[in-house]
Amino acid sequence: MVGKFLLQRNIIKIGIPLVGVPLFVGLNYYSTRAVGAHAREIFRDDARIIELAGKLSERTRHPHLLPWVAMIIILADGRSTDQETFLLKHLVQQLRERHQVEDEEFAAAIAFDPLEVWRRVQAEPGDKSDLVDAAEAVAAVDGVSNRKEQRAIADLTARCW
Repeated sequence: MVGKFLLQRNIIKIGIPLVGVPLFVGLNYYSTRAVGAHAREIFRDDARIIELAGKLSERTRHPHLLPWVAMIIILADGRSTDQETFLLKHLVQQLRERHQVEDEEFAAAIAFDPLEVWRRVQAEPGDKSDLVDAAEAVAAVDGVSNRKEQRAIADLTARCW
């Protein structure tokens, strides 16, 4: 009986580390790879959005209207995703740096009235196709644009011509 007890104790004493260490090394390796892949995906998406904000800022001929149009497209479906919010933040920052656009009215706005934005767009002379292109890019930043965003883009297109 004492021999059986000592044998069980030694098997447990040696067996648990023998099985546990490789098991936990494997789990640690797998979880580290999964976390790394997820972080790489997030940082790649953030870099894509920052690059898009820079391109939109660079290409626009109407830097004072661009944040207004972007906000209307973002709010068209009644919700804003993290990607859309991140894009708007970097778009405003790029417009400030590249075009010295400081729109206090935009910064202070709480509720965005589409009719007010459309009035601003219609009051602007010249070709406004850059705003339509920017609106399409903003709508697609979080994936495929939905019907409400497409309707807002169609309204913008109608008011630009």
